[in-house]
Amino acid sequence: MNECEGPGKVSYVVSSDKFCANCMNYEWQQPADKNNLTRCTKCKCLYYCSKECQVEHWEKVHKQHCKYLAELKVKGQSRHDPLSCPGCKEEAEVGPVEMAKQDNPTLGCPLATNYAPLVFLPDYGDGNKTSAPLPFKLGEMTRQFLTKAEHTVSLMMRILYKMKMTKHAAWTIKPEASLTIYRMVNVLRNNIWVVFILANPGQRLHDLLAANMVLLVEQMISCANEIDEKLTAVQFLDQSLFRSWDMFKLLLDIARQFTIDVIRKAVESVGMGEDHQMRVTSSQFNGMWQEVLDSMPGHLIPYTDILHILCDGQLTQVCFGCAKQITVSDVLLPTAKQLNPAVSYYYFGVISASVCGDADCVAKVGQAALALVKSYMEIYLKSVNCKCDYCALYIRGKSHRCSRCLTKVYCGEQCRKEDWAKV
Repeated sequence: MNECEGPGKVSYVVSSDKFCANCMNYEWQQPADKNNLTRCTKCKCLYYCSKECQVEHWEKVHKQHCKYLAELKVKGQSRHDPLSCPGCKEEAEVGPVEMAKQDNPTLGCPLATNYAPLVFLPDYGDGNKTSAPLPFKLGEMTRQFLTKAEHTVSLMMRILYKMKMTKHAAWTIKPEASLTIYRMVNVLRNNIWVVFILANPGQRLHDLLAANMVLLVEQMISCANEIDEKLTAVQFLDQSLFRSWDMFKLLLDIARQFTIDVIRKAVESVGMGEDHQMRVTSSQFNGMWQEVLDSMPGHLIPYTDILHILCDGQLTQVCFGCAKQITVSDVLLPTAKQLNPAVSYYYFGVISASVCGDADCVAKVGQAALALVKSYMEIYLKSVNCKCDYCALYIRGKSHRCSRCLTKVYCGEQCRKEDWAKV
């Protein structure tokens, strides 16, 4: 699946086809003949189309992971240990009776006692390894995650675990949808780990993560909408302090917006032209995202506290549509299908706006957001030609092609010199 493919570059999603890990990292066209790919002889996990690709990927990425993937060493804190896991200790301190109460904010730990996480890889039928031990520390053990995306997915897993323990209506009303979401969250976590063993840390990692998350995130949103339809049919209204289902959906939409942020950041790097006064910049989105994650280290927080974070502490707002003064009491997600006309919302999307529950006002904010997304896409398709093969930012103006390999392109002499120094 190619998401928002720019001229000259291919955005990959890890698939069942063999691929060169270094070409995947740089978003280069994969070789046509996959039979010529050679496998890393030590870990038997990754493939390369040439010696040059293997050497470069080794120096920049693979040498950090190979010995752990090959099971020659075990990475410290890469396995779950309930005696030192912060979530397990918090859950044990609270006890099962309190954990099952919806007014208790402790999230606990959904991981099995002796959980030794594996990175699952496609079976190519040539003797390659289809699973390997985690080559980095497990975030639940350290509370230090590889990226905000992994932190978000971990938090989503813990919220679903809490909903199961409390028998939340959103968990019980359509069990098959709830279990499907939980399985997809686990698959999403594995995809993040696979990308991390492929890509350079930084912008290149984020771009490849977004491409590998988009399909699963959209499928989870579809399942969440099915659950919401059932909840609406029975007139369920969550008036609890923490509103765990709404918190889960907010995190899910943050993951969706992360997949959009790649395009937004690319457009910002080449120039937006006339700016939109309500536009949420990439920097603003990522700052808010981090603030939401930091607010829930091991427990839920009141839903109103999340509203304060999104509204920058001001719940009294002016409606985008009719300009009357309103008090925000909920979040309007762009993917939401069910709305309450008696509620005033903060619109959480590519623009920052508040809106009353009137259908016309909601439609106006949706139209404004859609117009901005269309503007992003027009600029992206017209202006984004190539990405620097070192810093991974899109090139504005003249590019510098490597005179030796004639493949790599840089945004400037400095990036070329730094890249050469690494190989």
